[in-house]
Amino acid sequence: MLFCDFFKEQERKSIRKLHYAISQGYVVSAEKMPSNVVTTHSQVVLYDLLYGKVFGLTLVFPEDADSQGFKVSILTSIGTALIGRKTGETVEYSTPSGIRRCTIKAISHSTNP
Repeated sequence: MLFCDFFKEQERKSIRKLHYAISQGYVVSAEKMPSNVVTTHSQVVLYDLLYGKVFGLTLVFPEDADSQGFKVSILTSIGTALIGRKTGETVEYSTPSGIRRCTIKAISHSTNP
């Protein structure tokens, strides 16, 4: 059995997207990371372009995900779409009901992950 066999197809797609995004970037210390960039443990406020609603979430590692607490894994479709993006950018991500588009309205960073 291969390591990738432990993941569902959608998770494998997200992992591939995340791997590509990471391969295009470079390492920056937390102190030098611009405050308007989404990272793990960022609290993100989004505006849903389809429904005209504002909602928030916190981007976390998979083991910390909690849908009731709006803690979303970086391996989800929205998680991979958000990581490394900036305030004002529009992201697209897949849902069971189709493609969703949201604009990043605000980003804040937790001092305690």
